[in-house]
Amino acid sequence: MKRTTLAAAMLACTALSSSAYAKTELSFNIFFPPTHFSWPVFKAWASDIANATNGEVEIKFPSQSVAPPPGILEAVRNGVADGGFVFNGFIEKAAPGTMVSQMPWISTGDTRAVSMALWNVYEKHFAKAEKLPGVQLVSMFNLGPTYLCSVTEKPITTLDELKSRRVWALPGTIADILKGAGLSIVSSPAVQVQELASRNTIDAHFGLTYETVVSFGVAPYTKSCLEMKPAMQSASFSIFFNQRSWSKLTQPQRDAIARLSGASLAERLGAATNEADAGALKTLTAQGLTFAKPSPDLMDALKASAGKIAEEWEKTVSKKYGVDGAAILKEMRETVAAGSKS
Repeated sequence: MKRTTLAAAMLACTALSSSAYAKTELSFNIFFPPTHFSWPVFKAWASDIANATNGEVEIKFPSQSVAPPPGILEAVRNGVADGGFVFNGFIEKAAPGTMVSQMPWISTGDTRAVSMALWNVYEKHFAKAEKLPGVQLVSMFNLGPTYLCSVTEKPITTLDELKSRRVWALPGTIADILKGAGLSIVSSPAVQVQELASRNTIDAHFGLTYETVVSFGVAPYTKSCLEMKPAMQSASFSIFFNQRSWSKLTQPQRDAIARLSGASLAERLGAATNEADAGALKTLTAQGLTFAKPSPDLMDALKASAGKIAEEWEKTVSKKYGVDGAAILKEMRETVAAGSKS
């Protein structure tokens, strides 16, 4: 009888021990190539989560993206991966609030400040009203400012000069602004710019960061860029987990992930972006990249067209969520300016 009781007690202890140290593995999708500067940041984040949960939550990264970039949100929603991030331009119609830091003339060059401001402003004004069904938003971030650059020896400085060029533009805000300024453009995924430039299909490009000019192989063809501060645009992203996967975690586990995500992860990714862009700028200047100042007529045309894009966004979020879109955009610019390092 005693042996039976002892055995039962030992089995119960073993079961409790196994339950206490049960490990939950979450797959997190990164569609950037493994050489991208964001990978070490996400891996450090995963390590911190494992430590904060005593090894109970372990984040794994698939070796290849589970879906093309436009389909990441749907893939995570359907459980193909437990987590991931998506370019906010792909979810603009469903979640226009996510575009607040992607509006024109936000970034003055400090992406750390932009990413933190994005999360904080979004949490304050949009998080409660704007839901992404099937996923739990945990953080957001921006990449660096984008530039208008020439791939010929002649810099672009005036509106007439820009109109005489065959210009590649990043789809979305930048492409819309250039079209609004009366330009005919080529718009396609950024990975195609190198091929277009190498075949002399384009004379200029607008929508790449310093880092992507280098990493996408466009550096040898890029001769000069325009100095514009604030920048006309920088790309933003939302980070999330599948709602079912999130709900299966314990509250302490969710609290630990939330604490290490949000503004904290935004800051880490923004700081890494600053470092990557600074390194790429050194590479580009060493290769002979020069900078030109835009003429007043060029800036006037871009500002007029960009202003219409911003006004449309303000109207959209104001009507959809009952907020003051213009005041929120003003707050976003002021928050970035206040948090930016020179």
